[in-house]
Amino acid sequence: MPVSCHTSYAITLSATAVAIATLIPVVLYQCHAIDHLPDPPGLCFDSDRITASKSAHPFGIPDSTLGVASYGATLALVLASRRSHTSRRLLRTKLLVDGSMAAINVTRQVISFRKLCSWCTGTALATAVLVVAGQRYVSDSATQLN
Repeated sequence: MPVSCHTSYAITLSATAVAIATLIPVVLYQCHAIDHLPDPPGLCFDSDRITASKSAHPFGIPDSTLGVASYGATLALVLASRRSHTSRRLLRTKLLVDGSMAAINVTRQVISFRKLCSWCTGTALATAVLVVAGQRYVSDSATQLN
């Protein structure tokens, strides 16, 4: 794999891992394993209230667990994409879904709560990097590996 393809692959893989890592404290909070999600100083964050809300539990399921499962699927596609044209095509679509869901989540927080969950914002930022690097990786690998 040429250098640019290696770099975009590594960034894609890393951004997926960061997205999952930023959701782990939220999973712990939403599953009542910890009592508080610390936020950076500032008035714009309220992670506890946002992640405890009814809207953060679609179908009665903590959205963080759904997020970890979703990013786990993305991670599996990233790993499989090195050897499979089908996986690369599925990854391209999954990246668009991930980016859309992250944007919807942040927008919902701002509109509904007038605040942000700092952990979810970290996930959204990692997702932005994931989408850009992942799309580049898929494009580079399609021309270089096929």
